[in-house]
Amino acid sequence: MHNNTRKKILFFAEPATLAHVARPTVLAGTLNSAQYDVSIATGTDFKSIASQTGLPVHDLWSIGSKAYLAAVNTGQVVFSYDVLKRYVQDDLQLISTLNPDIIVGDFRLSLAISARLAKIPYVGISNAYWSPYAHTEYEIPAHLTTQLLGFTVANHIFRLLRPAILAQHSLPMYRLYRKYRMKPLGFDLRCVFTEADISVFADVPEMVPIRDCGVPGRYTYIGPVIWSPEVALPPELAAQSKDLPLIYIAMGSSGDPSLLNTIVRATTSLGYKAVVATCGYLLDKSIRGQIVTRNFLPGASTAAIAKLVICNGGSPSTHQALREGTPVLGIPANMDQLLNMNFIVATGAGLKVRADQVTYNKIRAAIQQILNEDNFSKNAQQVANWFKNCQPKEKFPEIINKISSHLS
Repeated sequence: MHNNTRKKILFFAEPATLAHVARPTVLAGTLNSAQYDVSIATGTDFKSIASQTGLPVHDLWSIGSKAYLAAVNTGQVVFSYDVLKRYVQDDLQLISTLNPDIIVGDFRLSLAISARLAKIPYVGISNAYWSPYAHTEYEIPAHLTTQLLGFTVANHIFRLLRPAILAQHSLPMYRLYRKYRMKPLGFDLRCVFTEADISVFADVPEMVPIRDCGVPGRYTYIGPVIWSPEVALPPELAAQSKDLPLIYIAMGSSGDPSLLNTIVRATTSLGYKAVVATCGYLLDKSIRGQIVTRNFLPGASTAAIAKLVICNGGSPSTHQALREGTPVLGIPANMDQLLNMNFIVATGAGLKVRADQVTYNKIRAAIQQILNEDNFSKNAQQVANWFKNCQPKEKFPEIINKISSHLS
């Protein structure tokens, strides 16, 4: 350990999606550089986000975002036993080289083993809706079976088979625990996703509550971790007022861009001005002239002037909107997005239309309902107040400081 020097904090950012790199990057920036020597390890995808901090960035092998999304979208096991076994070895090699005092990880599941083998405190970044102590309602993600059998039948079958399905996804980590002669977590995927010495939730308890786990400090809320690309607001929007009907559409790195044309047509048909972050997706020529488009937009400032944000339903984009008091229409496809949106819908701050159920008429109806009923805006403002009272820039350093104070 480093008694008379700055404590070394090593962040592992698994580049499955942009969020898993953006969150640790933002949190790394909350730590006092006079106290801590901070660095980030991540893969090729989204590495530029970590590099923008000016902190040291170390290369980390990963399956990458494309392989991750392909597995998620087809219901396959994301991280195989062989992949996780390599992750542990790669983790240990980097840990040995850098000799950190504290490890922080976002979706690097292997750290539950490698950090323990290295005997280094491990803080895991996750969402509260993945906690085994959260009350979650599961439904089948967008999948081929929902198209073949219809949602109702497919969802009924999914609920019957859910324990076995989630156990299958937990099996690689179960085998890995056995390999290293450590006590397995069982076959609950929620435990696999949130295992750490301390799990920090990028949520607020008012929106996603959990039951008491009986271990003080094991789970801690730090509030939504918001990141936006460092790009300027388009000149066409510079004078935009929130009193004017602007809708911000952004499907993100894990949304289905093929749905954009339908969503944009439904939006413009109602007379609303649309601004769209396309992430490089080429919209139909017939609608390009009616809207403001950019590959990337400053999400927070765009959400602040919008009446509604339409997104993939994941926590990064929904939290960005709700922090500005703007209601959301989520288009969730995978399990993570569905869980997040179910809690948002429960607060009354938005609605969801499943990605596999998107139609022109359903999007129109959802937009009209949100913008014609005042409760959605009022509830979004309430969520914004919750967010203001739970700030990562305050909460996260407190956790690291407390761990650091107990190190020899």
